[in-house]
Amino acid sequence: MATNETWIIYRADGLSAPGWEERKLLPAGGLTSILAEEHDYSDSMPGVGERVREYANLADPGNGVTHGKDGDWVVAEVQQFNSPDTDVTIVVCVCSYQPIEAQWQELRRGAPITAESLAAVTT
Repeated sequence: MATNETWIIYRADGLSAPGWEERKLLPAGGLTSILAEEHDYSDSMPGVGERVREYANLADPGNGVTHGKDGDWVVAEVQQFNSPDTDVTIVVCVCSYQPIEAQWQELRRGAPITAESLAAVTT
């Protein structure tokens, strides 16, 4: 049985919320309230009070992700949208700014995927 996809969008509780200077501009030039987005296949939903995670590659910025930490934004409200026409669930998490001093932590990675490891799984 296939696992459904959940598209999770984290957004600030207003366009003028703290950190607005760092948020991306839309192609038309307008400011977005979107802080982050992710696709999840685990069937788990974010909950009120959870912090939005931040990710970076500290040694080589822009080249993958090596570290993570809890961010300054906390989920204040969760809105879920489903459609009878698709298996995708859209979750919008409205977040409030609650800064903390969090330390970057190195992410644990599994072994790299090779042709041999894929062949072993499919046989």
